[in-house]
Amino acid sequence: MNVYAAAANMVAFSNYVVAATKQLYGDFEVKAEVMAFQHGSFETDLIFKVIGLGATVLTTPPDVRSVLTAVKESVNLFKFLKGQPPQKVEHTDQSSNVTVTNVSGNVIIVQTESLNLTMDEKAGKAAAQFIGEALSKPGVRNIEIQSEGQKIAAATQEEAPYFHAIVDETPIVEQTVEMGLTIHEPSLRDGSGHKWTMWDGEASLQYAMEDENFIATIDNGEFFRKGDVLIYDVKFTQTRAGSKLKIQHTILKVHDHKDGCNQMEFDLGVRDE
Repeated sequence: MNVYAAAANMVAFSNYVVAATKQLYGDFEVKAEVMAFQHGSFETDLIFKVIGLGATVLTTPPDVRSVLTAVKESVNLFKFLKGQPPQKVEHTDQSSNVTVTNVSGNVIIVQTESLNLTMDEKAGKAAAQFIGEALSKPGVRNIEIQSEGQKIAAATQEEAPYFHAIVDETPIVEQTVEMGLTIHEPSLRDGSGHKWTMWDGEASLQYAMEDENFIATIDNGEFFRKGDVLIYDVKFTQTRAGSKLKIQHTILKVHDHKDGCNQMEFDLGVRDE
């Protein structure tokens, strides 16, 4: 890695540690001195400086160990989430910890500040640079964060795609309607939630199939083909992530399955006049 790329990564790492400290202690100016970046390792020292009147409201001085714990948990949380927003977040009793469930249904317990750091857009962009981009450089197969010679956190080249800004999606509108759609391309993989491509008369869109009873009838041998029509309840969910809007389509229940190859019968007999 050349000196310019290494310097940019050091700045990004410093920004990440600053974000971690602000999650823990609020509005403070923090300098993260990066002493070295060699052989895929960051060696860091932390220097704290309070902004303005912050000293009058600070009950305890910033603690290096707590910041490093937040950094460690956040890096592990990026890997645990695999670049996706959490499926569920629950507070644990009266403690400051939260239980985070990922899209695979696995669970991890971290500090609230560590979760907030991971979901912070600026921190995510910094992590993308000092971990994701660094691991894309020739010869860099893993990244380690160290303090006083001790490894705090690490990531491998295979985990690089997980480090980016994770923007949680906020639901805006949710509506369920009954409608008919033509099957363009089904998904016959095991389990629910797989995407079926359906035609609504104007556009071909993907719908998540959540009706497990309907999937069971297919597994039991119900015949269907491209062009068949399904009458079902579909849920439309509109979400917002930052300034972007997205609509998700989910099939909740299939009421009827109509053969798309049925033809109209014509009377071709000769009538007496």
